[in-house]
Amino acid sequence: MSSLTQCHETPTSHPARTTEWLARGLDALKQVWNFFERAAAGRRALRQLASADDRMLKDIGLDRSDLRNAAAQPLYRDPTELLAGRVDEGRTHQPHRPHHRRNAPSRYY
Repeated sequence: MSSLTQCHETPTSHPARTTEWLARGLDALKQVWNFFERAAAGRRALRQLASADDRMLKDIGLDRSDLRNAAAQPLYRDPTELLAGRVDEGRTHQPHRPHHRRNAPSRYY
């Protein structure tokens, strides 16, 4: 009979393991929830940017094609990550400055 009582006592004899398992499960669910929440916040930001006019987008360093590309991302991805990369790409290039005649080298020596 002692083996029967041991079988009944085994699941309840380790409450610390059960608590640890539940804590890990809740942490995983929280991470998934935060992941989707960030993606949803990115979609809201994309909608706000889409309502801006072209001049405002140009000031930021974006254009409509950037917004379309970000909107084409899967729903679980944050579209603002793509847009931030596009803005950073634009900032690395030197702005175009027209050459003035007096600063241009002379063709005639």
